[in-house]
Amino acid sequence: MRLTLLGTQGWIPTGRRETTCVAVDDDRSLLVFDAGTGLRRLLEAPWRSLLGDITETHLFLTHYHLDHVCGLAYVPGIFAGHRLTVHVPEMTLNGVDPEKGIAELIRRPYNPRAWRELEGVTIDVLVAGPNDVAGHEVRVRPQDHPDTSVAYRLDDLLALATDTLAEPATAVFARGVGVLLHEAWIDGVEEADPDKREFVRSAYLAHSSARQAAAIAAEASVGELVLMHLNPLLDESYYRRMEMSARDVFAPTSVYPDLYQRELGG
Repeated sequence: MRLTLLGTQGWIPTGRRETTCVAVDDDRSLLVFDAGTGLRRLLEAPWRSLLGDITETHLFLTHYHLDHVCGLAYVPGIFAGHRLTVHVPEMTLNGVDPEKGIAELIRRPYNPRAWRELEGVTIDVLVAGPNDVAGHEVRVRPQDHPDTSVAYRLDDLLALATDTLAEPATAVFARGVGVLLHEAWIDGVEEADPDKREFVRSAYLAHSSARQAAAIAAEASVGELVLMHLNPLLDESYYRRMEMSARDVFAPTSVYPDLYQRELGG
């Protein structure tokens, strides 16, 4: 199993990073989490090879905010010749009718074709708890975020928690995984600065800090914490400081560039 970070930024893509998209391949199937602008990387060599000889292609959505689903418009070009299953949370998890969520996004006059007109694409509805997808156990739980997002856990290999407040339940959900991918909108050291009170308040309306993510990773005893869904209004030097700050709480913490790859599991 191999992890590829196709997009590690939130909200706005920049010349440095695309918005959220993570791929896991096992030579038989390709599992993609979120359809941010990072999905476009699958058009380029060598990343196009991730779609090479696989027999199953799966896309999991955490929620319907545009920075996480804009890549749905790319589906006919990127997945041409492949059958794609798009997995969405059941309505009890986020309040969105699975039959309407994507269909309302991909339709005329906003897209040349309606979602139901696309060939080779099907929708699968995921329930809370374990789901069997391509021979893997994919677990799902709702998260505290405006327009509720969900977290995913893939076997004991990785957990993805993006667009969420810092929640103790995330540590329970991710306990013992090899890699926890957790959002980090700010560092968190700003909590001690009275001049940063509004900056922190605004961030914590919907997001987490690097230090909060590190505390969750430590509680969950994960193998590694990867900070992602990074704030595009901040720069790479801030991300480096954020990484070092989080390491004070949980040493195996990293901020990687887009297109970073690593093996998962043994």
